[in-house]
Amino acid sequence: MKHLSLLSLALIAFSFVACDKDDDPLPNQLVGNWEARYYVDSVDYWVVNTLEFKNDSVYQFRTTVRDSETGPDLGYRMYYDDRYEWDGMTFKYLPDLASWIDHREEAFYVPKQELLAGIMDYFYQPTARITFVENKEKLIFQDLCPENPAFGCEGLRNPIEYVRVN
Repeated sequence: MKHLSLLSLALIAFSFVACDKDDDPLPNQLVGNWEARYYVDSVDYWVVNTLEFKNDSVYQFRTTVRDSETGPDLGYRMYYDDRYEWDGMTFKYLPDLASWIDHREEAFYVPKQELLAGIMDYFYQPTARITFVENKEKLIFQDLCPENPAFGCEGLRNPIEYVRVN
């Protein structure tokens, strides 16, 4: 009986040691740059949405334009810095101050300093589900419906696939 107790204790101890830290859903798994790239044939440019997670609570979202999928950015269409919370699956964010291109502008992109500053007004806490695929080299960003059914669920986008770029 004593040997069985020792064996059980050893198995329990081994299960704690055998856990892979990389599987823990910690916010630092997000840290780095993630890009979603789209070719827009009507203007012959690549539009790139970048999520840059700077640490476990601060990120930057930007939309830039390129001549090629992985080439240098030519200019901006939108930009904001924000704070976030992530519990390993649910991503909560609430950008308020942002800068975007003046849509009356003829240009498809402008230098960052020419973006117009404004306020993004949300009437609910935006949330999304973030899941990793392909050995954590891609993440899927899926907007979630507001918790309050009175806000409806219109305007939610299809899942967005981002690839890790660093």
